[in-house]
Amino acid sequence: MASKNMMKNAIALFLAINLVFLGLTKAQSPPPQAPVCPRDSINFISCSNVFRLSLILINEQTVLPCCTLVAGLDAAAASACICNAVRITIFNFLTINLRVNQVLRLCRIVPPAGFRCA
Repeated sequence: MASKNMMKNAIALFLAINLVFLGLTKAQSPPPQAPVCPRDSINFISCSNVFRLSLILINEQTVLPCCTLVAGLDAAAASACICNAVRITIFNFLTINLRVNQVLRLCRIVPPAGFRCA
């Protein structure tokens, strides 16, 4: 009988310790979702062509097609759209992000805090 009581006490102690530790845990919130461009990528072909032609000189005139495409979007969505448009693929395996911050600044878009071009 002593071994049954000892076993019950051990199980009770084990459960009590688990309840204490489970009560101290905190649920983690999921990481924030990356912003997505709500516009069709086909619309940004003219924008990406402008960047392909003007790798060195990026000014208000060269980014105007991109800025007009993102007009009316919130900063996160506009940043994602510009980021997708500025991406240039070289030899189908090397992707370069061209001065995204400069393009966003020329379009008068302030990207959300911590925004990175993926």
